[in-house]
Amino acid sequence: MLKTVVLAVLLMLGTNLSFGQRLKTVFTNDLSQWTFGDYKFRTTFMNDWDEWKCDGTSIKTVFSNDWDNWKISGSVTLKTTFFDDFDRWEIKGYDKSITVRTTFSDDYERWDISGDAEGTIRTVFSNDFEYWEIEVDFDDLEEELKLAIVFIAIYTSFQGHH
Repeated sequence: MLKTVVLAVLLMLGTNLSFGQRLKTVFTNDLSQWTFGDYKFRTTFMNDWDEWKCDGTSIKTVFSNDWDNWKISGSVTLKTTFFDDFDRWEIKGYDKSITVRTTFSDDYERWDISGDAEGTIRTVFSNDFEYWEIEVDFDDLEEELKLAIVFIAIYTSFQGHH
C-alpha cells in the first residue's frame, strides 16, 4: 500500500514538473533557423534579423533595426522595459502581462519568467547559445505569448549579448 502511495505521488510530481522543452538551432553555427518542439522559427529573409516566421506567425521589429520593440502577429508586443537594456523584457497581449528578466545582471544564460506565466529559460551548456532549456507551463497561454517567450532566447543568441 505504501509503495502505491509513494509511486502515485512521484507520478503526480513528475507530471507537474515535466514541462521543460529544448530550443535548438537546426544547423550548428546557423542562428537563422531554430526548432522548439513542433515549432520551427526562421528568418524571413537571409541576413535580415528584423523579421522572423514561426509556422506562419510573423515576429518582427516595429521599426527597422529597433531591437527594443517587437510585434508577434499583431496581437502581442515584446519590449525591453528600458531602452537598450536587454536584461528585462515585457510581453503583453490577450489581457496578460509577462516579465522575462535575467536572473543575474548581464548574465544572458539564465532568465526568470513571472507574471501571467512562470518559469525559466537556461542555456543547456555554459557559453553555448544554440541550445536552451525552457521550463514554462504553456497550457494557459495563447500561441503568440508562447512564441514571444521562446523568441527572447533566440534574440539573445543572434544579437550577441554574451
